[in-house]
Amino acid sequence: MKISCNIIEDLLPLYVEDAVSEDSRQLVEEHLKECGSCRKMQEEIIRENQFGSEQRKISADKRKEAEIRSLKKIRSNIRRKRILSVVLSAVLVLGVCGFGHYWYYDRETYLSWEDTGMIIKDNKLYGNVNPLGRIRSVISVDQKNMFYIVSETGWTRKEYPTDKNETYEILDLQKFEDAYNRKPDEPADETSMPAGIENVYYVEPADVKEAEQLWNYADEPDKAGEKEAELASKCKLIFTVHR
Repeated sequence: MKISCNIIEDLLPLYVEDAVSEDSRQLVEEHLKECGSCRKMQEEIIRENQFGSEQRKISADKRKEAEIRSLKKIRSNIRRKRILSVVLSAVLVLGVCGFGHYWYYDRETYLSWEDTGMIIKDNKLYGNVNPLGRIRSVISVDQKNMFYIVSETGWTRKEYPTDKNETYEILDLQKFEDAYNRKPDEPADETSMPAGIENVYYVEPADVKEAEQLWNYADEPDKAGEKEAELASKCKLIFTVHR
């Protein structure tokens, strides 16, 4: 049976894809043996199919590469975030520890004369705060005035707690008098008050910084004297020598 080229052309795409029945395959193959035009069309269809297959393969490879790049980027971002999280956590821990250390050991609360409940009785200074770890002094550049500062930290409060029901002896003021009158040949030890102190003052919290800066003028005696006088005028006088 003679089959027209039009019918064969319709069957060729299915034939190339091996999607025709056995009878149709035989008809197409018999026609192709005799028809060069249809053979050329078969070859074109095969080339087109191969090209399409290659293109699909290339597209699939590109999609795969894009997916791989995307996954790598996601993993890289996750890795960076994890590293950043660890670093930030470490910085936070160190910051908290540093702040905690400062707050507990270094942050000072300065106490006013009123806060300490200071009183002078029988030439001694008494107060309602434990003096251990809380009292320090600044001596003037001319060695004639002593300024006392009272402060406490968290560590001080824990190590040397104050008993609210107790009155503490803070200073024996007679020792300043004895030191002032001490003769050059009289022995003195490390517990003795420095000789030559004429006045002793209590420094209020607002004036602590000024007291601690007195020795900034050690090379300017006149300026140092002015600063000492200014500071003394704002402090509580607790002792002056009897001449």
